[in-house]
Amino acid sequence: MEEKNILVIGGKGKNGRRVVAKLRAKLYNVFSTTRSKERLEENESYFDWNDSSTYAPALKNINKVYIVHPDTSMPEAQGQLKELVAQLVQQPISKVVLLSGRGQESVEKCEEMLMNSPQEWTIVRSAWFNQNFSEGHFGYGIKSGELAFMAGPVKEPFVDLDDLTDVVVEALIHEKHNGKIYEVTGPELFSFEEAVIMIGSHLDCDIKYKFYPKDEYKYLLLNAGLPAAVADHMVHAFAEILDGRNANIGDGIQQVLGRNPKKFIDFVRSNQF
Repeated sequence: MEEKNILVIGGKGKNGRRVVAKLRAKLYNVFSTTRSKERLEENESYFDWNDSSTYAPALKNINKVYIVHPDTSMPEAQGQLKELVAQLVQQPISKVVLLSGRGQESVEKCEEMLMNSPQEWTIVRSAWFNQNFSEGHFGYGIKSGELAFMAGPVKEPFVDLDDLTDVVVEALIHEKHNGKIYEVTGPELFSFEEAVIMIGSHLDCDIKYKFYPKDEYKYLLLNAGLPAAVADHMVHAFAEILDGRNANIGDGIQQVLGRNPKKFIDFVRSNQF
């Protein structure tokens, strides 16, 4: 199927698996990466960011690529993206879409790896996901009745993954988005505590938000078993992106989809926590 073989690097995550599902619904042949080499399922490709020898085999016979890196602010991310882009341009790949963050110099350097290549590209800079409150670490906090994090009163334009996924799919399949950078956010600004209060009110239960300063939150991460280097990087990155630089609303969803983003309250009302 010409131009219909798409690789989703990070296709098992919150956003990636939704992109895979929506592309398959449109009859694209989609491959999702996995680090489980011994248990490859149909339409899965072995890929490990820490092993560049896995890059080229995963890209074989692929027409377009969606890249979700675990964290483009990590020190090793720039080298990994540089090597991946070098492999991409050796293949007959017509388009690459990169999921990126907002407001970090280290992240922008990763974007430049793609932007400065001869490859056609689109970059999608995303706000924090609504679904962080229903899946993963924040989801556990909501279920337990207390969400602990190091965000103070700073406000964030939380974006719904359905909206983000639709933007990514459109960027992948339509060439009019080539060379564009889209800021994808929700339509309103809320603090993390305000978001937790809204969820608790909808569920008619008392859910607390507990703010931890940077050093105390790092201690929590260490107690949870994270390596010191990882915990140190996480609190540094969070402190950077939670300093108010991202307390603004982007119009990427309107530009790409021609509709307004989903409101946070609509996410809350429609979600099973």
